[in-house]
Formats: sequence, structure tokens, C-alpha cells
Amino acid sequence: MHKRQIVTVMGLAFFVACSTLLLSANAADKTETVSKEAGKSAEKIAPQKRIQFEQDKAKAHMQELEERMFRLSKLIQESQPEDAARLLLGLRKAREQLILDRMGEASKMLDNLKLDQANKEQKEILVLLEELKKLLLTADIGLELKLEQLRKLINSRETLNKLLKKEELQLSSTLDQQKKEGNKEELKALETSEQRNQKSAENLEQQLREFGAGSKGICNSLAGAGKCMGGACKSLGASKPKPASKNQKKAIEQLSKAQLETKKLEDQLRSEVEALVRQRVMDQLQDMITQQKQIRDVTTKLQDRVAQKQKQALAAVRRLSVSEEKIIGLCMEAIELCELTQFSLVLPIALGAVQEQMEFVNEGLLHSKADKEMINDQRQIEKDLQALLDAMIEASRPSNKQGGGQCKGCKGNRNKLLAEVKMLRWMQYSVHQRTERLDQQIDKKQISETALQERINLLTTRQREIDTITARLHSMTCPDCLTGGE
Repeated sequence: MHKRQIVTVMGLAFFVACSTLLLSANAADKTETVSKEAGKSAEKIAPQKRIQFEQDKAKAHMQELEERMFRLSKLIQESQPEDAARLLLGLRKAREQLILDRMGEASKMLDNLKLDQANKEQKEILVLLEELKKLLLTADIGLELKLEQLRKLINSRETLNKLLKKEELQLSSTLDQQKKEGNKEELKALETSEQRNQKSAENLEQQLREFGAGSKGICNSLAGAGKCMGGACKSLGASKPKPASKNQKKAIEQLSKAQLETKKLEDQLRSEVEALVRQRVMDQLQDMITQQKQIRDVTTKLQDRVAQKQKQALAAVRRLSVSEEKIIGLCMEAIELCELTQFSLVLPIALGAVQEQMEFVNEGLLHSKADKEMINDQRQIEKDLQALLDAMIEASRPSNKQGGGQCKGCKGNRNKLLAEVKMLRWMQYSVHQRTERLDQQIDKKQISETALQERINLLTTRQREIDTITARLHSMTCPDCLTGGE
């Protein structure tokens, strides 16, 4: 089967599942209105049953989609490994996010006439389906696979850190027993705990084997740790804490080695994807700017009609919140990518500040607000996003001895540092502006006590983040970077 055919089949399967669910979600809105007006008579419950039937159809389509992804991945594993990996990644995502189970839960909510809950659940499922669609149809599956590997590697390192702490606790307890000439019951409990640690090391080794040659050293270290833990188990079972503690020390050494090797592989993966992720985030920023401008244009056109309380205009403004939520979703994706790949210290925090403003705008749109203040807030979001995009473009400029931008001391890219500082300056200016605006609202008594405290808390959090990041940037910067020497 050719690549185009595979993508078409998966796209169609997704479309059927998604469109059916969307129909169900829209019908749920209608049923809620009918239910409120009609009470609980058997005759009036009939629409709810029809909606539940549509929900069950959506679940069946989703189950078929998962089965197709699995079967196709097996069929094309040798001839088209990239597409096979795409399908398996999609399947894994769908199962991790429990999409099928959540569809079943939505059906139960409909059966119990919990329409508000069902509607909310359906909307959340639609978001997950949209993410799955992007994954299945993305052109750059290589990047997606590496990002997924990076996520797994981070989770594995966190599991490894916990295992190391547990083994250190085991050693401490064993040494205590050694001093006391411990009793058999306590040593038996330690043996059981050691067996759990050994099992965890073996499971972690199996998980990391999928990284291939790159994880060979990590797997060898984990295998060595597991072997030492096995030796400790035997000694503890024989009531011999002294040789057990020696094995535990060796296990800790092996786990520490695996920890360092895992971090090294993690950094290597980040380095491989940095340029691609940076470009994707820049594209997302541009998309957010474009979409925010479109929302502002529509808001501006509706301003006068909203002021006149025209029902159609008020409804049109409320519908704009759907578009604003999509921008918020893009912003959250960009933040997740930044935090995952760690190519910038400042950008995820800066985007978080912009997201807060988007959420305030979204709340206003939901309440049909389309006045001058709303339009100014939307325009400010555009300016903020553009400022961050400009800083990223500057950070993307290559550094070399001939072209400039390379620090003569640490040989690092000073363009990146300058971009970080610019974003940090923008953040401080943004906090300053928002503080001034809050002062004006207080003077004019335009804000409630609850809203005032909420804004103060947000501004306090942002200021602390700026202080923390400034200190981190300073600690990571060499004297030549600070003086501007090239």
C-alpha cells in the first residue's frame, strides 16, 4: 500500500470518528435545552437516547481506527518503517489519553442525563482527536518520533532517580540492621523491598532498549545494578546484611552511572531537535498573530452593533471565543515544546504571560464584550507575540567567528543570549504596564476586590519568575558574554 493510500485511509477513519462525535456534541447542546424545558417525562427523553446512539457510534469508529492503525503498522513495518512508526505512535497516543474509554464515559453520562458533564467531556475528546489528527497527518514524523523519544527518556530518568533514592534508603536500612545484628523479620522486609527495586531496574532496562545503540551503556549499567540487587536479595534472605550492603553500594554506583548516561542521551536528543522545534514554535507564533488579528478585525466590525445590544452581534462575539481557545491551544503547545526541549529559559514563561492575557480576552468574548478596551487587549496580544517572534528570529541567526555572534570566551551563541535578554526585558515591561493599568482601575473603582487580588497574585508570580530567570541567566553567562567581547 502506498504512503498516500495509508494517510488517506487514516484521515478518513479519523474524519468519521471526529465528525460523529461532533454531531453528538452538537446534539447534546440541543438536548440540554429540550430537557430543561420539558422535564423528565418518558416522551421527552427520546432525543437523549438518539444522542447516546450517536455517541456509541463514535466510540465504535474510534475502536475501528485503533484496530486499523495496529493492523496497518504490522503490514508495512518492513516496506515503510516511517509510516509504521507514525501509526504506532498514533495508537500509543490514543491509548495513553484513554480516548476510547472517555467516549464510553460520555455515553454513560448521556444515559444518566448528565448532559452538562457529557457535553464538557465531548469537547475535551474533540481536542484530543484534533491532536491525534495532526500527528497522523504531519509531514515531519521524524521530529514527532524524536520528541516522543525525548518524553520517554525524561520519564525514564525520573523513574531512575526515584529508584536510586529507594536503593540508597535500602542501603541505609541494611547498615542499620548490620549494626543491630537485625532480626529475620526486618531483614525479610528488606529482601522484599530489594526484590521490588530489582524488578524496577529490569523493567527500566527493557523500556530503554527501544532506543537502540544509543542506550546500550545505560542498559548495561541497569543490568549490572539488577544483578547486584539480586545478590543483595540472596544475602538478606540468608540474614547476612554485611554482604548485602556491599552489593547495594555497587548497585547504587551502577544506577548513578546509568543516570549520567541517560542525561547525556537526553541532551543529545535535545540538540538534534532544537533547530526544528525552534522553527515550529516560530511558525506557531506567526499563526497565533494571524489568528488574533482576524479575531480583532471581527470584534472591531461588531463593536457598534454590540453597543446597541443586537442579539446577532452578541452571539457572533461569543462565537469568537472558540477561535480564541484555538489560539490558547497553540500557545500551550508552544510552551510544552519549549519546556520539553529547553532551548529557551525565558520563552515558556513569556508565553505563559501572554496566555494569561488570551484567557482574559476569551472570558470577555464569552460575555459578548466588544468595546474599545477589548480591542486594545487583542491588539496588545498581537504586539506581545510579535515581540517574542522577533526575538526568536534574532536568536536563530548563526554564530561564527567570521559572521559574529560567537563569544570569544565560552564560544557560545551570543545571539541566543541577547534574544533571551530581550524577551526578559519585554516581560518586565509587560508586568510594568499591567501594574499601571491595575492602578488606574483601582483609582477609577473599576475592579472588584476578588478580581483585584487575582491580578495582584498573577503579577507577583510573574515578577518572581523574572527575578529567578534573571539570576539563572546571569549564572550561565561568562564574563566575555557580559562585556560583549567577540
